[in-house]
Amino acid sequence: MSSQPNMAYGVEGVKKYYSIGDTIASMGDPAEGFYILLNGKIGVFKKDFTVAEVSAQGTIFGELGCILNIPRTATLQALEPTTVLFVQMTIEEIVARHPQFAKRLLVDLADRLTRTTESWWAVVADPVER
Repeated sequence: MSSQPNMAYGVEGVKKYYSIGDTIASMGDPAEGFYILLNGKIGVFKKDFTVAEVSAQGTIFGELGCILNIPRTATLQALEPTTVLFVQMTIEEIVARHPQFAKRLLVDLADRLTRTTESWWAVVADPVER
């Protein structure tokens, strides 16, 4: 893995490169920043369960621990050669210095919450027959 300075959405970070199978962050680790996917594909895992796969360029991920100041809530792993921008900023810095990015972050989180809620309701509304 190598790194160099870079920017996305007007925020500065460090560009990082990962090979297939590389762990980007582990569940329980301190959340010292978040990521923006530049290219590739990320798997999001809780224990042995796949929570999500992230492949859309520009997706912000790993931000929950950073925003809430809690340890990582999932393990992030490269599923293919992947490039990310690692950003180290507090939520206060994001809101104060990058309001447009803060807005994007809020909209992305709201969208993810909506999709998760709809998925759970689909499971509850269609129980498996025994």
